[in-house]
Amino acid sequence: MTGTTGVIFATTGMGYTELAERAAHSVKENCPGLEVDLFTDQPVEMPVFDRIHQLDDPWHGSKMDAMALSRFDKTLYLDADLLVIADIRDVFEVLNRFDMAMAHDPIRNGERCNTFWRKSLPNAVPQFNGGVVAFRRSPGVVDLIKNWSTVVRENDFQKDQPVLRELVWDSDLRIATLPSEYNLMRFKDLHLWRTHHAAPRIIHSPQFHKHFTKNKKKRLGSLEDLLGPVTASKLPLLISADRSLARMAGRAPHLPTRKEIWLRRLRLMWHVPTFWARRLF
Repeated sequence: MTGTTGVIFATTGMGYTELAERAAHSVKENCPGLEVDLFTDQPVEMPVFDRIHQLDDPWHGSKMDAMALSRFDKTLYLDADLLVIADIRDVFEVLNRFDMAMAHDPIRNGERCNTFWRKSLPNAVPQFNGGVVAFRRSPGVVDLIKNWSTVVRENDFQKDQPVLRELVWDSDLRIATLPSEYNLMRFKDLHLWRTHHAAPRIIHSPQFHKHFTKNKKKRLGSLEDLLGPVTASKLPLLISADRSLARMAGRAPHLPTRKEIWLRRLRLMWHVPTFWARRLF
């Protein structure tokens, strides 16, 4: 299956639009050549986006309208409050065999993830997180997205994932479940990851928006601000050691040597106090 591929963001309000701009830069940095579009209610000029589309009737579920209007044959929708830290273009290969691809919501025993729309569903088929959604343009997929938008809007639901879960359950679409590294929300677990774990591709957290807006002058909200210097320093090691990323890049995976491990520890001994001092003042 061939066709156009691209990423879309959908934002309302300048705060989220600026956050999407930063997220788009992370896509461009790690996925060279991949086109990125923005759907927004803001009159902005942001060169990182290949096209900017004005939303005709913005609301809190505008992402669903944007998904239905995507110009790409294969689309990856991303929330604004995330950063892409490695190549994610292999997601589009999944859409050669599946209609949609999403990751499960990680907080599966919370009240939000145990809220249903019309009927109870088994826990073995939990909610998908709606912040990273890959899909190919087909009548069945477009109908599901449009129904999703209509139901959420007409019922004034503030959460869209229960509706998505049931629509997927009742559909005949082929849904691929992405592993957690493509939508890592439980990032505090990273301190347990070693080089035999797959490297994260996307770090997704509402805290990005909180840090970004609260400390706009300082431009906080980086991975280091979110994860802390120790955990953030592990990401390059995990990425360089990841075998699938190495294959995509045409290189050999690199496992850190004992010398590199000790040099990282020595750098952290100086950097950690400096990092926290900067945060306090």
